[in-house]
Amino acid sequence: MASAGIDVGSINTAVVTLDSERVLSTIIVNTDDFLLNPRQIVNQALEKAGFDLEKIDKIAATGRGRKSLDFVRKKSAEVVCQARGAIWINPSARTVLNLGAESSRILSVNEDGRVLSFAANDKCAAGSGLFFDSMAHLMDIPLADMGKLALEAESMEEVSSRCAVFAESEVISHIHRGVPKEAILAGLHKAVVDRILDLTSKVTILPEMVVTGGVAKNQAIIAELSAKLDLQLHLPPEPQLVGAVGAALLA
Repeated sequence: MASAGIDVGSINTAVVTLDSERVLSTIIVNTDDFLLNPRQIVNQALEKAGFDLEKIDKIAATGRGRKSLDFVRKKSAEVVCQARGAIWINPSARTVLNLGAESSRILSVNEDGRVLSFAANDKCAAGSGLFFDSMAHLMDIPLADMGKLALEAESMEEVSSRCAVFAESEVISHIHRGVPKEAILAGLHKAVVDRILDLTSKVTILPEMVVTGGVAKNQAIIAELSAKLDLQLHLPPEPQLVGAVGAALLA
């Protein structure tokens, strides 16, 4: 018996099929492309696992765009699916840090993956995937290279603003002064991690943390978090799939 989970995010959409023990197939596509023909992309994931959309009723959706899927009966909040997926992947973990496209969330969970408490930073883009995306365009750097370049910096130029708009102005000022991009990126990543760590004071942090979401792929973010948190960090093989895995489990 298989189930499917769909995580419709602001930038990317992930589709996962799984049975009770393992992931059977996965697809990650741009959300704009997904919403043009969601049935077709879900069916692609199902076909890779040997199933057909018309013959499977165990499908659940999560993410910002979950309500747009009229063929999915079960829909659930992101925090619920992130928690369930993270604990299924790392059963010993009790804290989940979700670094998504629009917000950061920290969750404390029990052994069943149920959320005990959580805090979210969704009032400002700073620290989100969309923030990094805009900074990559501003600095003319591939998004995937930002973390690597930050780790190569020989110095750090502070980005002190807690607001995404003002942080962008600071970065522009540093560029105009001829500050090396690596130094700006080092300061930018430190500022983002400081903002993420603000959330840790609002939730009881339990041993072992799973880091999920697209921003978890950024090496500099993970390195900075590891240096500042006295916790064992777990990074899933594909952090962007965790919400979809949780949805599939709920299905």
